[in-house]
Amino acid sequence: MSNPSLPPTLSATRPLAAQVGGHAGVETTEDGSLLLKPALPREIEFYQQIAAAGDHDELSKLRKWIPKFLGVLKLEGQLKDSNGAGNGGDEKVEVVPVHGEIAPEDKERIVLENLVYGFVKPCILDVKLGTVLYDEDAPPYKQARMIESAHNTTSEETGVRLTGFQVYSNDSPKPILTNKWYGKSIKKEQLPEGIEMFFPVSSAPYPTLPNSLETSESDVSNPHPGLPPIILHRVLTTLQAHLEELKTTISNIEMRMVAGSILIVYEGDWERASKALSTPSAIATTEEDEDDEVEVEIDENGQIVLESIPDEAIEEEEEHQAPLCSLSLIDFAHTRLIDGAGADEGVLKGMQTMVDLVRQRKDKIATMLPSDG
Repeated sequence: MSNPSLPPTLSATRPLAAQVGGHAGVETTEDGSLLLKPALPREIEFYQQIAAAGDHDELSKLRKWIPKFLGVLKLEGQLKDSNGAGNGGDEKVEVVPVHGEIAPEDKERIVLENLVYGFVKPCILDVKLGTVLYDEDAPPYKQARMIESAHNTTSEETGVRLTGFQVYSNDSPKPILTNKWYGKSIKKEQLPEGIEMFFPVSSAPYPTLPNSLETSESDVSNPHPGLPPIILHRVLTTLQAHLEELKTTISNIEMRMVAGSILIVYEGDWERASKALSTPSAIATTEEDEDDEVEVEIDENGQIVLESIPDEAIEEEEEHQAPLCSLSLIDFAHTRLIDGAGADEGVLKGMQTMVDLVRQRKDKIATMLPSDG
């Protein structure tokens, strides 16, 4: 994940543009590196518990998978940092209040890293996890409504629901959006279709510029969203490994996660994706992959190829460049740790569903790759 440093002053904020799911009201700093999100006490408590967990506590392993937590923003004008985590101590941070009147219950924001910071064309998928969508202390009418919602969507049977997503075509500055109503309308059998929509493979002609994936309008006659197969295959390979690792981590934590999500982000810009592919952090998914640094080039036939490159040939990364793709666990407003409860089987079911869906898409893309022979 990115590792933004907390500025001494949080200046003006703006609404988050790249929000495909969740509740409204999330804002970002002007440079885009940090998010300010309205938070209920339970979500604040959960982030604080993870921040305070010892290195040998299973809960500490979730730090790798959640947005970096920088503290709790009091809109009266200071950042209250939990246990000194995030900004290096007890330093107070000045804040410009959000415009307009603020209800007392909305005066706290959690300050998190922005998970899409550094992506040029972030393709984003929010997937709601779990078979149970209601909190145990919710009123009966809401529990009944959430039970019906799980039954009528893919949540009850698969543990996942596609909340919303956006994808890019390489030559377009604007994403193609798919809202929550699509995910609510499909059945289990249509989930692979939804995953294919989020991980499209480009059917546009490959660019022919040497040593670059940069295109212009003249290069692509019929633009379509998606990455070239060889890059998309690496995205899916990476995400499958990350999903399996996160599932293992969650299986060892006694918690109940209601209405939480995973957020998948990958780079939709071909040139930036090819640069990210060359960095170890973007491709290290297994031990044998960690030293397999590669670069993307275009051969004389206009095909995209991967070639191994020596360490000394890797140029210094651009500042704030995001990885090729990322996986994060988000939204903890209804998450609680419960000693003796065991793992959340509904969430684990959803994680396995996502592993299977990504693997199926990866295997289909593999058939499009050039053979070694």
